[in-house]
Amino acid sequence: MIIKRTPFALVAASALLLLAGCSGGASNTAESSDDSMTDSGTTTTQETTAPASPAAPAGDQSKADACDIVRTQFQEVSGAGSTVDSSDPQATLAAFKKLASDVGTQFDSITNAEVAPAAKKASGALNDYAAFLETVVADPSKASGLSGQVSTLQASFTEAATVCAG
Repeated sequence: MIIKRTPFALVAASALLLLAGCSGGASNTAESSDDSMTDSGTTTTQETTAPASPAAPAGDQSKADACDIVRTQFQEVSGAGSTVDSSDPQATLAAFKKLASDVGTQFDSITNAEVAPAAKKASGALNDYAAFLETVVADPSKASGLSGQVSTLQASFTEAATVCAG
């Protein structure tokens, strides 16, 4: 039983920790960037600085609004590392799948032509990673694919952060 839990906890936590570095770079506004950088990893700041503006009609969404969505979702993903519970891999998997679904829903609301492709790519990579975690829970010997999964996930998040940083 321990053999199954340890790889899963390491697999889930490793990606979230690596993605934590991506969460601050996607902001296009100075006030939110300052808050996220000084309190990285705390969910309180994420909740209080999260933009509440609805998505603009297709084609009318500004890059700043789209990047606010990206930044907020990256903070959610990086903050999820604190929920990894090695004693309950099924609950952690369920939480991670919900996180991936929530991120996908938010990224689907991005209509800005410059940001949407990178956001959709990051969402797809996160969903692929959630499927990978499900495979590892079922068969821990499959954890050997961790490096490739994490690299793909990190690259897609970095790409979205780069689009928003420029």
